Amino acid sequence: MVNKKDVDSVVQRPKRWDQPFCSDMSADDVVRILAAPHFCDMTRSNFPNSLKLASIIRNDCQIRRFVHNQIIVREGEYVNSAFLVLSGVVAMLPPSDTSSESLARISKERPSTFSSVLQWLRRNKLPEVRDSVAGIPSAGSSVGDRLIEHLSEDVSKNDADTIRLIDGDIFGESAVLGRSEMTNTVVALCEVEVLEIRWQGLRDIRKRESGFKETIDNLYRERGLYYHLMSVPLFSNLSTEKIRELASVALFEVHGEFEWQKDFQKVSKQAKTEEDYNRIIESEPVIALEGDYPDGLLLVRNGFGRISRYINFGHYTMGYLSHGGMFGLEELYDAWKNGKATTLHCSFRALGYTDVIRIPTDWLEINMFSENAPETTKVALKQALMESRPTQLESNTKPVDRKLTEFLVENRLINGTASMVIDLERCVRCDDCVSACASAHDNNPRFNRHGKSFGRYMIANACMHCEDPVCMIGCPTGAIHRSPEGVVKITDSACIGCSTCANNCPYDNIRMVEIRDASGNVFAEPNGKPIIKASKCDLCAETSATPACERACSHDALKRIDLKDITNLTQWIDR
Repeated sequence: MVNKKDVDSVVQRPKRWDQPFCSDMSADDVVRILAAPHFCDMTRSNFPNSLKLASIIRNDCQIRRFVHNQIIVREGEYVNSAFLVLSGVVAMLPPSDTSSESLARISKERPSTFSSVLQWLRRNKLPEVRDSVAGIPSAGSSVGDRLIEHLSEDVSKNDADTIRLIDGDIFGESAVLGRSEMTNTVVALCEVEVLEIRWQGLRDIRKRESGFKETIDNLYRERGLYYHLMSVPLFSNLSTEKIRELASVALFEVHGEFEWQKDFQKVSKQAKTEEDYNRIIESEPVIALEGDYPDGLLLVRNGFGRISRYINFGHYTMGYLSHGGMFGLEELYDAWKNGKATTLHCSFRALGYTDVIRIPTDWLEINMFSENAPETTKVALKQALMESRPTQLESNTKPVDRKLTEFLVENRLINGTASMVIDLERCVRCDDCVSACASAHDNNPRFNRHGKSFGRYMIANACMHCEDPVCMIGCPTGAIHRSPEGVVKITDSACIGCSTCANNCPYDNIRMVEIRDASGNVFAEPNGKPIIKASKCDLCAETSATPACERACSHDALKRIDLKDITNLTQWIDR
């Protein structure tokens, strides 16, 4: 409880829909959407009075309007919403087309040095100061910063690989459900209206409408399979017809649980000995087992998988696979070449969850391994065989300790795209990194200089901006979300202090803080309980070109690293 004399004013704790997704959503708009495809078939009684379908539409949806050739969403960027076409026609461009320079990207400008200095001079002297419990204006739509982007060429007559979507069609579901990047750019082919449904509303509707859930999940599998196959270098030279043929025989599989963080947090606290780690590995969902005969090539679409071998009565982690990785190609090719079945050299298990696409062996033998295959296919196969080994923590000169590999995999640190690695032998404990972080964030430091250690290196408790940010799963308001560039952010105005993100973070990198007014008094509820908000590292995305913590270290002891970037990691370790 907060002492009454420390409380400036008594306020109500923020609630989920205090900050609607769109303040312009009218009652007529809600009625129109309830009559639209998918919504018109939903059973209203499936939704409780506290979470009516009409309320979800009013508060978790918004109508967006686009003109001919405007980009709605872009390949390679992250979105926090799915989209339903209300009127007009949109084009879902194939991945190969979206890499062209016709997609003139508009880059965000970083603040100037002057504005950064000005912000520092104006910073609050007290910690966690807010104007009110509502904080700052809402971040709004997933597509808000794309509204002035157009293609520089007309795509209305593109080839057969361009999928056209009309009234009632849905897109963006794969990126939202998989917490992954968009695999396609979607463009308006005329004047278009789309309904943007943010993740929280989509989640609540899927929970209560089995038909809608089945539609979304089927799209996730079908599109995920087809477009992933198009993006795999091994198949890059295949014709559209061959890709479609392959998609018709390939299988889409999901191993493990999307919400893997709870089990991970439980078992990671219990792991103390080598036997404990062996039990953890054996409890992970098996996708392919060492010693078995492979029944197809496995391609990883989302998530992570552990590669391990059983040596001296224990499981040894050899590496891992993430998006774009493949498993079993070497054994399948050797079996075809030698005319004798070859067993798998390693096991492949899901770390949390892993989406995989299984390519049948007979299709590979006929279309990829055959002597009659086109020369371009043979070149792609040779390259794929060279690159098909699991990601190993190796530099160009020497291997990194295998136990480091296990440390990163066991603790799921391979999930981090911007982990803070500290060299403890170079660090002099001056705390300049913490001070710089506080200065860049209005006197509110966003990380703690401690964390899990391996030898002389520590992974600090700072947000790692994960490839799979499970912290976002349960947020009821969308306060924690990912920018198109992949930075995981918290919109202060939408945070209701429920602590779901902090509890879900597997790495203890989100803190709940009491907020204060300009005089230093704590905002509190009528019962005296303080109002809290979530706080974490935002990579200084709005204030500077590089994180302040990294710039402030004069001893080369701190580096923000994507722990999947093996070359960068090993070069820094070997520096």
